[in-house]
Amino acid sequence: MMIKRLTIQNIRSYESLDLSFENGVTVVSGVNGSGKSSLLEACFTCLFGSKTLDKDFVLSDLIRKGATRASIVLEFEQNGNDYSIEQTFRNDPEKGRASNTSAILKKNGEIIFDQASRTYEAVKSLLNMDEEAYRNCVYIRQGEIDVLINSKPRDRQRMIDDLLKLGKLEEYRERASSARIGVGRHQRDSERHIRDMTADIQELEDSKPAERLAELLSRSRGLEDSITSLNEKRDRALSLKDETSQKISRFRELADKKSSIQAQIKGFGEKRTQAYAQIESISKDIGSRKDTVEKTAKSTEEMRLKLDATDNDDIEAVISDLDRKERLMRDKLSDINKDKAVHEKELSGLSTSIEENKKQTVQLEKSGVQVREKISSVEAGIKKLQKMVEDSGTKRSAVLSTIESMGLTPEKLENIEEIFDLVSDQLKNLYGKEREIAVKIADLQERIKKSGELLSKGKCPTCSQDLHGSVIEETSRADLLKQKELTVDLSGLKKKQEDLESKLGRVKEARVHKTEIEYQTREIKSLNDQISNQKKLLEEYQFNIADHEKKKEEILSQKTYLESSLKELKSKVSQLEQDAGTSRKEHERSLENLKVARNVRNNLLEIEKAVSDINKMEERITGIREMISLFDSQAADKRAHLAEVDEQMGGLDITKLESLLNDYENAFRNINLQIGKLTAEREGLTKQAGMVESDLKRMSELKKTLEVLRNKAAYLNAVYEDAEGLEAMYMRVRAELRSNNIGILDALINEIFAFMYSNNAYSHIRLDHEYNLTVFEKNGTPLEPKLLSGGERAIFNLVLRCAIYRLLSLGISGEDSGLPPLIMDEPTVFLDRGHVQQLIKLIDMMRDIGVGQILVVSHDESLIDSADNVFMVEKDPISNSSSIYAK
Repeated sequence: MMIKRLTIQNIRSYESLDLSFENGVTVVSGVNGSGKSSLLEACFTCLFGSKTLDKDFVLSDLIRKGATRASIVLEFEQNGNDYSIEQTFRNDPEKGRASNTSAILKKNGEIIFDQASRTYEAVKSLLNMDEEAYRNCVYIRQGEIDVLINSKPRDRQRMIDDLLKLGKLEEYRERASSARIGVGRHQRDSERHIRDMTADIQELEDSKPAERLAELLSRSRGLEDSITSLNEKRDRALSLKDETSQKISRFRELADKKSSIQAQIKGFGEKRTQAYAQIESISKDIGSRKDTVEKTAKSTEEMRLKLDATDNDDIEAVISDLDRKERLMRDKLSDINKDKAVHEKELSGLSTSIEENKKQTVQLEKSGVQVREKISSVEAGIKKLQKMVEDSGTKRSAVLSTIESMGLTPEKLENIEEIFDLVSDQLKNLYGKEREIAVKIADLQERIKKSGELLSKGKCPTCSQDLHGSVIEETSRADLLKQKELTVDLSGLKKKQEDLESKLGRVKEARVHKTEIEYQTREIKSLNDQISNQKKLLEEYQFNIADHEKKKEEILSQKTYLESSLKELKSKVSQLEQDAGTSRKEHERSLENLKVARNVRNNLLEIEKAVSDINKMEERITGIREMISLFDSQAADKRAHLAEVDEQMGGLDITKLESLLNDYENAFRNINLQIGKLTAEREGLTKQAGMVESDLKRMSELKKTLEVLRNKAAYLNAVYEDAEGLEAMYMRVRAELRSNNIGILDALINEIFAFMYSNNAYSHIRLDHEYNLTVFEKNGTPLEPKLLSGGERAIFNLVLRCAIYRLLSLGISGEDSGLPPLIMDEPTVFLDRGHVQQLIKLIDMMRDIGVGQILVVSHDESLIDSADNVFMVEKDPISNSSSIYAK
């Protein structure tokens, strides 16, 4: 596999980046925090998506601060095919939440997967490893360089087995073991079921179910015959009982009928008595009503005399005439009141208008005084504004004189902002270069210090080589020359900075003067506008004074007219009040006469109604007398019917009939009890027979099931033997492969170790079958790798990782397996100068044995000098954005 191109948008400190990679050793360099490692994290995340994240590094940490969308596109070549992976993300900066919106895998330009989980599985299959194996093999992350050395042997075994795919064999062995255990459990269950079922069948056969069933059926048939005979007797007893019950019911029916007739005869007598009482009550009511008619007629005659009306006069005509006169008087009074109300309303309106007239006169006088005061105030304001215009003009002229003394004209002053931006940008660039040179000088000073310490000892503390005339001494001299050159450059930059800072100060002063001129110009224009507005306001106030005088004359004229009208209206209202009093008395007399006439009419109607009621009562008395005759006739008929019922009841003896019915019911109950006992006994026998039949059926089913279980047991025995053999085979194959791979890995480790440490105090490294690592000194003394110095541990870890990488790159069959590039993130963190040279030898060796692409992130100059391709990363301190360029 070869990485060809990386394109990112809004990832960590990169706003936008498009970077192409070549074969060979590529070093990405830059100061700490510039964004070097972010490139490797972007490649890792693009390959495996969100699987690369954990609780300490979430997706929102990967996306550039403030960005809402981000993307990573990684293009690579694998087995002659071109692939690309595109991961896109959405981010909510306020909530700090981000999500993976799409994951697309393309092969030779065509989309083959566009769903995150399927793309992840496809990349795993393509690289033949997951994200954990990627970290343990090809991607040596900063801070994880000595993971394999420091791990426990069991953890180291798991990591290496997973990389070599031996974990799959263990997974298959565990599956076979689980299957064997499960089959064994089923075997034991089947054997137990066979034993239990055989015992159940023997127990059922010992109980002789067929003989018992024949005996039960014979007894049941005998009981059935007895029950049939008893049912015939019960039917005869039931027939006699029903016949006797019917005779008793007939006697009781006639007795009820007799009681009913006697009650009806009694009821007719009571109704006859009530009818005579009604006749007496109605007669009294008739006498009372006749007295009321006589008194009402006398009262009516007296009221006619008051109205001067005779008996021959039609009372309705009298009421109609009085009603007409009353309406006329009421309408006349209403008209007078309406006129009076209108005049009173006009009178009130005139009074209000006069008061309003007085208020307007006072208001106009006040308003005139206020307008005159405003005119004086506006005239004073105009004089004040004119003085302010003169002062602003003087200030503007003074500033223009100052600008001319600086050698500037108003035309040049228009471009002062562009000049300020240009000088500021130049100064920022000088500051950036100053910081860059200062960092380089600091790095050189640190390297010169370390080299000086090594040179003062004379020999390398690791390999005991003489350092005089060595690469370290030459590198130290070159670093001193470089430091002097950079110090001179830094001094020149500071001189340029002072010149630009002085120029920037003059530009800032000119900007202040420009702002002052613009302000005074705006102020003069504003003051002139205010003077113009005040003059317009003065004209408006003078017009208002003339208008007020004219309105005052009109109000005084209106006041004279209103007072004359008020006097005339008061005279009319007084006359209307006198007319209203006369009409009101006449109307009251008309209402009194109309009330008397209506009372006469009501009395006449009452007399007519009373006479009608008396006639109806007399007719009712006649009807009641006819009803009494009908009651007497019906009572005679009922007495004749009663004699017939007595004759029918004479032939029946109720006591004898009830005694017979009791005998028949006792016989019926006894027969039912006998039938119930025999039926219960027969049902018990039937139930026993059913249970015996169930036993026979169950015994047949158990025999069939037993045959099935015996066949299943034979099958399980065969499957158990197969699973046991399969488990043993997986264990044997895994042991053989692990032994072979450990041997090859041990040889590769020592081959690389010997190449790097030919003159070192260590002879070799041993990796045993339990994955224990041991380092041997040349005198044969064994050492644990974790007891070595930090630099030695880092180098041993790199040797172990490179050996595993070589083993995986060859594959079990010895063919190229197309692994990803070997990636190292800051591998020199724990290394001194001597160990850095060993690291360079290791990288050269991996390149020479055929590793097509090696990516290293480091700011070490030695690594940069030995690389085939170099990229430099810089970060703008103002925008906090990283950029990259080829060196």
